[in-house]
Amino acid sequence: MIYDKRAVKILFDTYWGSGGWKSASKPGWTPETPPDDLAFATQAGLMFPSCKVSHEEALQRLATLRAEIPPRNVGSAFISSLSTNQHALKSALGSLAAALHMPVHPFSTQRDGFSCDICGAYESNGEQDLSQLNFERHKWGGVRHTDPFYIAFDLDRFIAEPAPPASRTDEQILASILEAVEAMPVGARLADLVKAIAPIVPGNNAQRRTVIEIFGYAGVLRIPDYPGFFRSFTPVIQRKETPWSKDDWPYPVRWWRGGNGIDQEAVTFWFGNIAR
Repeated sequence: MIYDKRAVKILFDTYWGSGGWKSASKPGWTPETPPDDLAFATQAGLMFPSCKVSHEEALQRLATLRAEIPPRNVGSAFISSLSTNQHALKSALGSLAAALHMPVHPFSTQRDGFSCDICGAYESNGEQDLSQLNFERHKWGGVRHTDPFYIAFDLDRFIAEPAPPASRTDEQILASILEAVEAMPVGARLADLVKAIAPIVPGNNAQRRTVIEIFGYAGVLRIPDYPGFFRSFTPVIQRKETPWSKDDWPYPVRWWRGGNGIDQEAVTFWFGNIAR
């Protein structure tokens, strides 16, 4: 999928500035896009009208989409992103991986009174800003892969925006990433893995972190004793926190350490044999 450069710039300029998120320093901030620019980016399929989606509606849509999308398709799209730096192509792998065994469930919150005890999503009676979700797809490859609202939107866009086939260069990059994971010394931390793949994966560290996070959701990174989403769904109330402070990695990848290596079954499930 070739995205219009002007439309992408409009999308990015709506939410991101030289200091990062435009909302970060402005309480009550709402996104503003000049009307002509908004119309252009909407026509280009990069921005969307906000809409109301309930927790149950998002889960029903998620269930429909995961039944329609072959896992190897999102794996191929992920691979095809590796040399092109089209981060939106990465996102569907994380979303389908998190959704693979997610049950369709009612919203229930006994843990904190705000978020769902099963999936962790916040119930919202307001409108969902789909353009912001799309910005997150294109900026990093997604940041809310366990959220049913994001998953449903992301997989809808995956169907609507066909990915190019993976090239041999892309396949070699994937193989090199997996080799780097397996070569990490025992006890190495995720920050060490980010540095190890820096010469392999184009982009910045935030984008490389997304690659690692998606590998965690997909079960590609082997994480003993901390089940994630590849073989079954782990409810948010069962996702153990790490004991150290300043840990902003998501579950389950936060528990990965050097020496754990990769799970070849998951690699084959998502990518076939092209990665080895």
